[in-house]
Amino acid sequence: MNPIFQYNHVVAPEEIDQQEHVHNLRYLQWTLWAAHAHSAAGGWDSAAELKRGIGWVVRSHDVTYRAAALAGDEILIQTWLSEATQIAVRRRYRITRPADRQVLAKVETRWVLVDLRDRKAIRLTDTVLDSLQALSEPPPLPWQSR
Repeated sequence: MNPIFQYNHVVAPEEIDQQEHVHNLRYLQWTLWAAHAHSAAGGWDSAAELKRGIGWVVRSHDVTYRAAALAGDEILIQTWLSEATQIAVRRRYRITRPADRQVLAKVETRWVLVDLRDRKAIRLTDTVLDSLQALSEPPPLPWQSR
């Protein structure tokens, strides 16, 4: 799995709330989409695992909002794993608007793998952990040179 994943999104008019900016729950939705796409790109077949009764479940979200997204904005969600242990994976996200080099939000989510039949966490095997690459430092912003 590539350790850094970038997910593109254009803010749709229906994502705008009464305050004329993106509703904060949409930021979480974008991170979930980015996590799903990153996992799929790394070979995780969520449909097959769901048939087996296994899935990733969120234990916690931490969101820091820094600037508002508006309708029509082209945004980029960067995501990467910052920690992987036998009991949980910590995924970070940075939601940016490259057009004006704004960081809109920083998000961290703690995920656990769960047997959905009995709703109990499953320990990650060494094989799974070896396939995950956690980064100790955040990647560069999209507009920074590597």
